[in-house]
Amino acid sequence: MPDISVRVLGALTVIRDGEPVALGGPLPRALLARLIMARGQMVPDATLIDELWRDRPPRSAQLTLQGYVASLRKALEPERGRSAPQILIRQGTGYALVVDREHVDSGRFETLATSGHDQLITGDADGARRTLTEALELWWGPAYADAANWDFASIEATRLERLRADVIEDQLAARSDCGEFTAVIAQLEAITTADPLRERAWELLALSHYRAGNQGDALATLRSARDRIATELGADPRRSLLDLQDAILRQDPTLMPDTDIAIHTGAPAPTANPERPTGNIPLALTSLVGREEQINQIAELMATRRMVTLTGPGGMGKTRAAMEVARDRKDADGPWVIELAGAHNAAATLDTVVSSLGLTINGGIPVLTSLLHDRSFVLVLDNCEHLLDEVATLATAILRSCPKIRILATSREAVGVAGETVFEMPPLADSAQLFLERAGAAAADANREDVEKLCAALDHMPLAIELAAGQSSALSVRQIIDMLDDRFEVLRGGPRTNARHATMQAAIDGSYQSLTESERRLFCDLAVFQGGFDLEAARLVTGHRGLLTDLSALIAKSMLTAVGGDPRRYLMLETLRSYAAVQQDPQRLGELRAAHTEWVVGMATEAYLGLRGPQCLAWTRKLDADMANVRAALDRVDPHSETYLEIVGNVYWFWFRRGFADEGMRMLAPALTAPPEVPIATRVRAVAGSAITSYLGADLPALFAALTRLGEMYAEFDVDAADPVVQIARGDAAVTLAFFEAGSGLVEPARQHAHDSLDIARRYNSPWTAAESLMSLGTADFRSGDHASAGEYFDSAVEVARSCGYDWCAASILWIHAKSDIAQEKWDGPAENKLARMVGYCERAYDLTSWMVALFTLSYVLFRRGEHRPAARLIGVVDGMTDLTGYSPEKMDVVELAGFGASMRREIDPTLLAEEGSQGRALSRDEVRELVVEWAGPTDVR
Repeated sequence: MPDISVRVLGALTVIRDGEPVALGGPLPRALLARLIMARGQMVPDATLIDELWRDRPPRSAQLTLQGYVASLRKALEPERGRSAPQILIRQGTGYALVVDREHVDSGRFETLATSGHDQLITGDADGARRTLTEALELWWGPAYADAANWDFASIEATRLERLRADVIEDQLAARSDCGEFTAVIAQLEAITTADPLRERAWELLALSHYRAGNQGDALATLRSARDRIATELGADPRRSLLDLQDAILRQDPTLMPDTDIAIHTGAPAPTANPERPTGNIPLALTSLVGREEQINQIAELMATRRMVTLTGPGGMGKTRAAMEVARDRKDADGPWVIELAGAHNAAATLDTVVSSLGLTINGGIPVLTSLLHDRSFVLVLDNCEHLLDEVATLATAILRSCPKIRILATSREAVGVAGETVFEMPPLADSAQLFLERAGAAAADANREDVEKLCAALDHMPLAIELAAGQSSALSVRQIIDMLDDRFEVLRGGPRTNARHATMQAAIDGSYQSLTESERRLFCDLAVFQGGFDLEAARLVTGHRGLLTDLSALIAKSMLTAVGGDPRRYLMLETLRSYAAVQQDPQRLGELRAAHTEWVVGMATEAYLGLRGPQCLAWTRKLDADMANVRAALDRVDPHSETYLEIVGNVYWFWFRRGFADEGMRMLAPALTAPPEVPIATRVRAVAGSAITSYLGADLPALFAALTRLGEMYAEFDVDAADPVVQIARGDAAVTLAFFEAGSGLVEPARQHAHDSLDIARRYNSPWTAAESLMSLGTADFRSGDHASAGEYFDSAVEVARSCGYDWCAASILWIHAKSDIAQEKWDGPAENKLARMVGYCERAYDLTSWMVALFTLSYVLFRRGEHRPAARLIGVVDGMTDLTGYSPEKMDVVELAGFGASMRREIDPTLLAEEGSQGRALSRDEVRELVVEWAGPTDVR
């Protein structure tokens, strides 16, 4: 890595291997400055864009940012070539500058400032003079001079300038201790003339006059200080100034410098002052439960950031977390908490802060920051959401003028101050323990599972859980769960001293009232979604004008949560959904439910082919995310209606692929009794799904019933129908019948149905059905004992499936082909290689059940090779997944796999089976893949 040093105590300059680096224009320089200020921490792209373009970024901001990064990398590491950057690096969602803090002059300055101050207060005046002089010599102009037009640079520059002023005073104190009275007096007179509110400078000036033998000048200096402070601040001078005056009048000998003993100056830098109140954080009345991780995270942020804001909906525990973090701090003059819930304008905000700090001032924020300038503490600004502009103004002034004060705010949305770090309070980790602790003896007979169910229904929200615990003396846990449909009636009874938290509804009322009318409409409309949604779903269902603007506002105000993903998904906590439902107009609710159902139908229709093509993984994940919405739509429509059957008939492949056999069978059961007025194409697809999920669930009676009904419907088709939809449905019915007929040994019917479906697939360009048809023809030949012909069909089927991205089908073909190899005792290569490729297709398609089938079949091949130890380990992998999902390959395939399993469990040594099985259960998916590659060959299917 090249030798890099950075100078910001003046115009921004980067020195690389002894030579200055060309950094480009103002924006690249501002970008570099912002990354330097982060001290090696990652700064997200969104933050960089907002701060560089002052909240008005161009549409091309992301690309422009990347361009600036590229140019800076080229300047910083011109000989890097194609190797990874080492200085300006990508981290997560943003960038970080990796430069040793001691190689940045501001970092070196702060280190020297701290060291010199420590030397001063321990009596090493000469050492302090040298160290602090070295620190001041690092300055060659105003800090971040060429980035001063950006707020973030202005705030940091102000902080450094304030620190520089403190260092100058420390250095002058050290020089005074070393006997340089005349020079020190001249410089301090200039400082007090330019900034008459710096009380420590007045004290040092008076002390130096006294040490120089001018007691009268010293007392006159202190009188001038008192008069200027009273006139301009309307306040009394600090206690140390009065103590110095008393010491001078008494001619206290400790005021004179002494080179033989450690001397503290008469005007020390701010430390804990016994005459000054040092905080007002109340003692905790209850124990803290389940927040240790968040408390540590917030404390770490407070160690490096000047302002941290805890956000989240009402009742999420922001205030308690802030109090705990502040209470653990060891600052000299604090911490202080300012409760802003009762303030409603700028004047009331300032009055609340001043009175809470125990001050008396006239003159507004400038006077307040002057009084607080040398103090060191954490200021907790609690409940800021209704005073964002007012708090932003106050916080900015404090951050700019008071370098030793850090701000910890709580708000339902970010305050919006430059340099602010937002920490979103997550749901409570150990919410069940909180309930049990708060309920006490009243919940002694509570079942832990019931408590956890209750807490999950309450979104693991601390306030809701504490309110529920308060009801446990009158209601059992199960009664509380049963009454959650009217949760706002149940969740009441909080502390009488806090009206905002007396009921759950009161906690949310404030947030709801802060929304604009348009935001309220959207908030209530979005409650129609279950389990989350994305932007396009919100657009289609709500039809809301100004959707993105209002959606962003709801996220900012903690009424919605953005939960990541591409596209982004959004989640409304169940407690907030219940609140929104109460506010919703009944007529509007009916319109929304109809639109929501229509959206689910459209999504399911797209998913049918999506789950069979190259986007199968994306569609599986999408349905994973939106299955709660699918269930909600199904719950509100007639299970024998066309709408219901259209949804279940299009998503059954998801239930099959994910191993959700029970849900799939239950949801698809009405298809067998669907009325004839439902279009036959819709009925066929749903009945075929019933057959396939019953097969997955090893429910043979249900499977036979579905296949019988499917055969009856197949006979109803008009073979000459002109409608492509009807013909494609006929092909679906034929190939489903062929698959099960071939598997059960009904060879001739299977071949007939497979040829019919193959003809339809080729006529209507349906490669998915063609691949399934070829697989069924191969299976029929395999069952008839014609392995050579079967192999040809299987090879053709895999090629068709691969070409259209139908990974499930490719995996299934390879499995049946491997079983053909096993029947011919072709191990030591053929069968294993096919099963390894099957694993690759399953992983690419996110197909859990087929993955389990592949591993179980491979375990049998290894067993037949005499390798019992790896066979037992793979059995453990599959058994572990069966415990998690309920899906068993042996129950699904009662012909081969059940027999394979019986042989292995009978002949493998029980101790070995248990030991290796235990190891297999503990393996990760990546570790399993490595073993498959080792034992069976590559899984790559690209």
